[in-house]
Amino acid sequence: MKNWMTLLLLLAASTQTHATLENTTCKSCHPVIYAEYQNSIHSKSSIYKDVVHKAVWDKHPAKAKGNYKCAKCHTPSDHDVMNGKSKLEDNDIQRTEPISCQQCHKIQSVEKHTKANKNILITKPKTFFSADKVLKGTKVIFKEESSFFGMFKKTTGSPYHDIDYSNESYYNGDSCMGCHSHKQNGKGFVVCDLEVKQGDSKESCVSCHLPQVQGSLANQKESSTHAFHGQSIHDSTPKLLSKYIKLSLKKNSNGFEVNIKNEATHTLFPQPLRLNQLRVSIEREGKVIDLKVENFARVIGTEGKASMPWLADAIISDTSIKALETRTVNYNDVIKEGDIVVVQFGYYIVNPKSAKKLEITDKKVTEFIILTRKRFII
Repeated sequence: MKNWMTLLLLLAASTQTHATLENTTCKSCHPVIYAEYQNSIHSKSSIYKDVVHKAVWDKHPAKAKGNYKCAKCHTPSDHDVMNGKSKLEDNDIQRTEPISCQQCHKIQSVEKHTKANKNILITKPKTFFSADKVLKGTKVIFKEESSFFGMFKKTTGSPYHDIDYSNESYYNGDSCMGCHSHKQNGKGFVVCDLEVKQGDSKESCVSCHLPQVQGSLANQKESSTHAFHGQSIHDSTPKLLSKYIKLSLKKNSNGFEVNIKNEATHTLFPQPLRLNQLRVSIEREGKVIDLKVENFARVIGTEGKASMPWLADAIISDTSIKALETRTVNYNDVIKEGDIVVVQFGYYIVNPKSAKKLEITDKKVTEFIILTRKRFII
């Protein structure tokens, strides 16, 4: 009797529409992934959790008109906002799941546009997309079979949703490109472009940002690993992504050079507020000698000066490291036998100078985050 009641409850939950199915429903079957999501940038993308997004919005001229145009990527799960109501609202959706599980798993295709791409969601009820190399090309549909005159029942799939494993976009990362490709401002100027080169590498958005980690995919489908859903530029992500940045050192007659090999399929930190840095020091006879700091950034602005993204109409300078590029930085400092050269490569979520203009005081945003670090013994 208890099993029957459980099944009835599951079937009742499965009838929920696209607009009402929430992450808490997913939690019952996917507790590990649900827990990871709580720390992800997708769960904190609205102005109520993302201090950078809020700071930019507070300064944006569109705020005075109440014209919030960021919803399609920052709060797409709040359907009131997406259905033409640009009013921001401090509600549960915008606070806890502005980009929900279903929002990403229902992307059927991505329309490419000059200003910004657009996600096209599947309208078929209870149909989600996902990636699984073993099941690729198949569809798992909820099915209940009985035998021995109904005495034994066997179910396959989930009563909450069907899973389509045939969408190539979930294997090559194109499903991310609706929001993570490029963006123009009101002047028609591209303020950000990741310049993704998915076809030039075996790696993709999926393999880098959703790597396989320990833990079961679901309660009803035990597995040793699952795709990590806790993407966050504050906490775990730097450790996961560090393997895609290779540092090497070569001694020469004038000093030495440091090589930074970007094995990622996109430009490193081209967002207009980011600042990427290479920090090098020499440990010698108990002393630490700090060398010049090398900055990498895409600086945009107007009239030859850096400005806020909505005002920019030109690139002031661009030293960002492109996809699959190896960048060499030369140092005219002679290193001796016994020296230890410490190389650190990392970034600021917001350039400290920009953070000051935006009045951001959160230390998590203004501290230097080390992406990878290496010690070279001479």
